[in-house]
Amino acid sequence: MWRALLPALFLPLLVAPRLPAACPCVVQFGVCDEVRQSDAVFIGTVESVAPPFLDPFARTKAMASTPAAETARLQADTSPEALARLRKIYLDMFAGLPDYARRQIVEAKTQQELQSAFEEVQSEGRVARLRVRTRYKKDSADDNDAKKPAAKQADPKEGDDAPEFVEIWTGSGDCGIDFQVGETYLVYAIEDEGSGKLETSACMRTRRLTEEKGDLGYLYFLQNGGKESTRLEGFVSTSFADQSLPRYEDGIATPASGATVELDTGDGMRYAQSNAEGRFSFDGLKAGDYRLSLLAPGFPKTARTVVQSRSFRVDEAGCARQILILPTQPAPPLSQ
Repeated sequence: MWRALLPALFLPLLVAPRLPAACPCVVQFGVCDEVRQSDAVFIGTVESVAPPFLDPFARTKAMASTPAAETARLQADTSPEALARLRKIYLDMFAGLPDYARRQIVEAKTQQELQSAFEEVQSEGRVARLRVRTRYKKDSADDNDAKKPAAKQADPKEGDDAPEFVEIWTGSGDCGIDFQVGETYLVYAIEDEGSGKLETSACMRTRRLTEEKGDLGYLYFLQNGGKESTRLEGFVSTSFADQSLPRYEDGIATPASGATVELDTGDGMRYAQSNAEGRFSFDGLKAGDYRLSLLAPGFPKTARTVVQSRSFRVDEAGCARQILILPTQPAPPLSQ
């Protein structure tokens, strides 16, 4: 729950105006911590996004079909006929939302109640309906619980092979995910304790599957690796200051790319190179003791030279993190 509230809690503290498509995320976890924090993790294809007027890819068409002049007139009319007509317009604007989300609009008895209901429903943001392709983690409560409207099970009459659908809520502002119909996403979602809805935001690792940041390797072994499901993720930096970064930080300030790291598993050696973010990872590890070494540039074309080395222990189905330092070379003396 608290992850979904972070943008709202800290937004009033910002004194500078927001830039377009910028979300003030206070925390962005790496994949290991994101999985632990999430109530549901899955790959799914978007079948619909509602309401249309909050969907950036359908907003222009949706707003064009909304009778703005009539709506303004009806808002100033207190007659029962005006209330009924305005309710119909609002329900059409929120077409596609589940019935429980629109119930307060249906039940409004006065213009004031109707306007409050409209604002309340709008503040809930958008809901994307996704067809689940691969499920990595499922919310712990029973999906058949009437208090949990977010997860939708297939009709038992359709058989075990029937597709599963999930409703994911996201904000309509910069912190929301602009789900596109027909696209496939890797989704991390948390359950709202009050409503039972599954929610995601730009502060989480939800993104199009084609834009995922190496999460699938970890998720594959987490699901299929059994006792060999641990990940070692680390960074190579040029500054010792990066070693003091908080455990949950998913990045470093001074990355060193192209550095070769060596992992001694006890059964052999494994190698990886740091990317542009200074990141490297090893998946499919079992619980035990390991030794990680940072090698001097040039290996394996040149002789193996260890710059830094350390031993550590990992737990089963866990996550380990190491930050190694590759000192920058001193500048050559100036010629006289």
